[in-house]
Amino acid sequence: MATETARRQLNIRLKPGIYQALETIAREERRSVPQAAQQLIEDGLRSRVTPGKGAEDTPGTEIARLAAAGGAFAWLEEEPDLYDDTCGEPIA
Repeated sequence: MATETARRQLNIRLKPGIYQALETIAREERRSVPQAAQQLIEDGLRSRVTPGKGAEDTPGTEIARLAAAGGAFAWLEEEPDLYDDTCGEPIA
């Protein structure tokens, strides 16, 4: 019988891009992939129960870093540049 203080194991399947992002985070933090996953899960749960703190508090640079690390937008490297600074109206 497991006690409340006993550790439990979680086995999940991840999409390749998510796993790649997790590997990148683990490498940057000099952790193993399971350690990085555990930290992210704990941080996510903590932020869900902390009043006034939510997903909207995540900086855009962090979201961009995670998206780039996961490879979700890698296909854009093969696309031609359709827009540049001279397109559209100037930003006021």
